[in-house]
Amino acid sequence: MKLSWFIASRIGNGKKGRLASLGNVIAVLSVAASILVIIISICVSRGFRKEIMEKMSAFAGDVTISVMPPTGGADFNTEDYSLPALRSRQDILSLPYVKAVQAVSYRPGMIKTEDNIQGVMMKGVDSTFDWSFYGACLEEGTVPEAGSDNFAFISRRMADLLGFKCGDKATFYFVGEQVKVRRLEICGIYSAQLENLDKAYVLCPKKVVNSLNGWEDGRSSSYQILFKDHFLKDYHLRKNQIANLVYDKLEEGEYYRISGAVEDMSNLVDWLQLLDMNVLIILILMIAVAAFNMVSCVLIILFENISSIGVLKALGMKDSGIKKVFLAKSFRIVVLGLAIGNVAAVVLLLLQKYFKILSLNPANYFIDHVPVDISWWGIVASDVLSLAAIMAILLIPCHFISRIQPAKTIRVR
Repeated sequence: MKLSWFIASRIGNGKKGRLASLGNVIAVLSVAASILVIIISICVSRGFRKEIMEKMSAFAGDVTISVMPPTGGADFNTEDYSLPALRSRQDILSLPYVKAVQAVSYRPGMIKTEDNIQGVMMKGVDSTFDWSFYGACLEEGTVPEAGSDNFAFISRRMADLLGFKCGDKATFYFVGEQVKVRRLEICGIYSAQLENLDKAYVLCPKKVVNSLNGWEDGRSSSYQILFKDHFLKDYHLRKNQIANLVYDKLEEGEYYRISGAVEDMSNLVDWLQLLDMNVLIILILMIAVAAFNMVSCVLIILFENISSIGVLKALGMKDSGIKKVFLAKSFRIVVLGLAIGNVAAVVLLLLQKYFKILSLNPANYFIDHVPVDISWWGIVASDVLSLAAIMAILLIPCHFISRIQPAKTIRVR
């Protein structure tokens, strides 16, 4: 094997004017460009998945526990649609992948200004609520302080639509047997780029919503369970595990519904899966392009070194040994291309990650920039897969070596 590497390192030396040198350059650049596209595609796809799944989790919870009353057609603001304190809460929190279990209450209403009326969904939260997502996308003001009882936390779309800014007092109207009015101070404005959701939801104190619904402080519309990570392949297993913990502590007459963001926002999940399919197609096409150019490069090297192959055969080297020589030469070219492509891809990804050079329309992509989530294991796996696939394909042109006859080729100059 050492002899094969030694001979491979000498092939092409001193032949600057020959076609093989240009072929080597093209092959290196082809491999570099292919692996660059593959790595960027994988990391951007991971970035989209991470951003979208985090938004889905923040708005709907990874898993949601709500009530299913036995009577149909009831007003969901009545106590039939409320949950008591969750008896399995501590059991769920003890699961290693659970980040938070937060109680929320809902009440539809309207917000009125001098010029506009907008329907809203009030989402009441308490001290169990995880504000990390909203803090990360906060544009103006602050997240509510612990113990705050008169705040409204709204989206940038709603603020622009109704002309609100932090510190303003907003008047909310709630229709029932009688019209109820609440005035809340806007403490913060966030931008999550989920147009169909954030333009309608207003976060406020849970006790405000409970008082509107006529519920005791300990009751809630639902419990949202947030995960520390968001892997679709683990979702159903985790959901079933949580459901078992909940159902084990149900009392007679209680009917709970276990759902989650994957079902409630299936359109976003389908969009992510379509994105993954596109990445797979790109992976196959880029490996094929790199392999095609490498095959061309190897054939050029073979044709320009026919006399050398004849000499090696005349000296007694077997066809398998000569194949190893040209595979070793190809391996050096592929590895060089992978190294260049890796460096270029990582540099571009880091620039995008920290400076957000490429922007997007959030109305179409749910985010205002191209997201990046660099996976070093993913990069290594891409390199190994690409290298293995290309080297396997290069076995095809190397079979021409067995057809070369020393008596005819040793005279070729």
